[in-house]
Amino acid sequence: MILGLDVGSSYTKAVLFSGKIEKKLVIKTAFKPRQVIEQAKTQFSEYDKIVATGFGRELVTDADKIITEITAFGRGATFFNQSIRTVIDIGGQDSKIIKVIAGRVDRFVMNDRCAAGTGNFIEKIAQAMSLTLEEFGNLAVKSDRPETIDSLCVVMAESEILSLVGHGKRSEDIAAGVCDSLIRRISGIGSQIGIEEPILFCGGGALNPGLVKSMRRILGEVIIPQDPQFIGAIGAALSI
Repeated sequence: MILGLDVGSSYTKAVLFSGKIEKKLVIKTAFKPRQVIEQAKTQFSEYDKIVATGFGRELVTDADKIITEITAFGRGATFFNQSIRTVIDIGGQDSKIIKVIAGRVDRFVMNDRCAAGTGNFIEKIAQAMSLTLEEFGNLAVKSDRPETIDSLCVVMAESEILSLVGHGKRSEDIAAGVCDSLIRRISGIGSQIGIEEPILFCGGGALNPGLVKSMRRILGEVIIPQDPQFIGAIGAALSI
């Protein structure tokens, strides 16, 4: 029994893994990663070893092994589907595009400097529209005519959205336009290494139906795993 811990900046994901997921848990990391790590471990008493990944991986001081997020997501994606060529992970504070060849990570690019290419962008805009993330995603998926959001800065995007609201544009079309804006950003970053199908979309962003619809509209068909948030934790567990 291996405990895979993916200590993300927004959420910490844990899986008890024995060739399949025996148990899983997700906890908001906030600004207390050490406390959340201990909280996660107390929920899993039957593990033999721990493997840690994610931005807070070094804080798992009793880990038997520590691996990078890139390696973890590559392995987790390949476990889910061996034919995957590109892994796209949209997390709260960063996004990753990973090229996989024959089950191994070939190249990757990350966006961890600008909120416009992360889940934080969607969260801030949803708040500005007085919507929860779930409400925002469900609203965006209803649109068949997304508005064009050109601004890559969260603050400027909010101003652009206010202007669209003032011109009577539909909320669902605005929400879909925001999702399109993020995916165009991801596409631009991914062009540095080339995005090839089959594409696996994972991370918390894959739980947003609006983002899924935008990704399929802009990048083509994508595969959504059953547990998209846990791909990194699964990949960590597979490395030992």
